[in-house]
Amino acid sequence: MKRILFLISLIFVLVLTACSNDSKQESKKETKAETITVSAAASLQDALNEVIEEYNKESDVKIDVNYGGSGALREQILKGAPVDLFISASQDDFKQVDDEGLIFEKKDYLENKLVLIRPEDGTVNSIDDLKYVSQIAIGEVETVPAGKYAKEAFTSLNLFDELESKFIYASDVRAVLTYVAQGEVDAGVVYETDAETEKDKVDIVDEFGSDTHKPIIYPIGTLSESESVKEFYDFLNSDAVLDIFKKYGFTVE
Repeated sequence: MKRILFLISLIFVLVLTACSNDSKQESKKETKAETITVSAAASLQDALNEVIEEYNKESDVKIDVNYGGSGALREQILKGAPVDLFISASQDDFKQVDDEGLIFEKKDYLENKLVLIRPEDGTVNSIDDLKYVSQIAIGEVETVPAGKYAKEAFTSLNLFDELESKFIYASDVRAVLTYVAQGEVDAGVVYETDAETEKDKVDIVDEFGSDTHKPIIYPIGTLSESESVKEFYDFLNSDAVLDIFKKYGFTVE
């Protein structure tokens, strides 16, 4: 009888130990750091990287960012890419994602300006000077918002047809900036905030009037209802974060 009681007690202890181990494993799973995937316009790279550094000081959640042209990012999302948050440099690209019912929380977030830049030792001094140069870098018109805005601006100024043969198309606005900074082209069209990141290598020589193109608005939206994504979205809308974007030249909506 004692032997039976001993065996029952032993089994009971083993079961409790197993349950305890399972509980610990489950606890580890629950506390394991999550990952939030962000698709963001290339022009946000410097500012958003600093924002993420600040976020990592107070959260274990990992932020993975895919930077690129907003049109390309939109296509990736519509084809099923796992994205939790989208910051676009184009209202049109953002709307296409929203129209598919993929966006939960959203708002117009930031604003930018369109400028003409040249290499530091370049000869271009104005938009009119583009008639006399050989190569002008702009973003791909179909997939890069800065390229779309450039086409709108040149069309509004009755210059697009005259300059079209000179355009060197880039995959995103940062590629345009690189072409100009390295002196590979005579001039380029970028956002003001991009030009500021390379101000020792490029000069802003002219600004396209806001009446020559659509407003350059950056919408932001969540594609997940997870608590971590909501918390990061709220963090991005905090005064401290918005001050970082202002520091990089963005206007806060």
